[in-house]
Amino acid sequence: MDVLQYIKKQYSHFNLTEHELSTLGKHITVTHYKRNDFFLREDNASLKMGLLISGTAYSYKMNDNGEEVVDSFFYPDQQEILFDYKSYFKGTSSNLNIKFQEEAVVSFFYIQDIKTLYDDFPRFLQFELLIIQQEFLYAIHRNEILHANTAEEKIKLLQEQMPKVFELFPYVQIASYLGIHRNTFRRVFSKH
Repeated sequence: MDVLQYIKKQYSHFNLTEHELSTLGKHITVTHYKRNDFFLREDNASLKMGLLISGTAYSYKMNDNGEEVVDSFFYPDQQEILFDYKSYFKGTSSNLNIKFQEEAVVSFFYIQDIKTLYDDFPRFLQFELLIIQQEFLYAIHRNEILHANTAEEKIKLLQEQMPKVFELFPYVQIASYLGIHRNTFRRVFSKH
């Protein structure tokens, strides 16, 4: 797969020139990950940004009982950017793990490498801001879901905002993301 053509197609609204794509391509690494591999581990800084080309992944934190609490889902064509924005903006280690649920192909770059290009390629900064805007909107949607009053409302909002999650991820992970017990999730979801 030609990752630069994929980026050009996926972000066609940004109209990256061939020269910009070529320059970006010099800093991109394409990696194949296996199921249960990590893109990011907690206590590490979020230094690279990935584009999930195929496969699925999710981010999670560990609770006091040693259980995964799902924070985000990643899949191509909607939630495809692998990155911990909070760690990046605060300049701190991440408290998230980003783990692959199945085999995946990811193109990634180290953010500092791209920042050195901002003077010559100011649109790369605009591209970063566009990605940040998408993450901000995702955070607003997630906030709406988590503040819904009932399990049924949470499920309905998630179905409206990210219907593919229900096709791609196990219900136990979806329940964790919604902050409801898996048995409650199954009972409410089975009514739909």
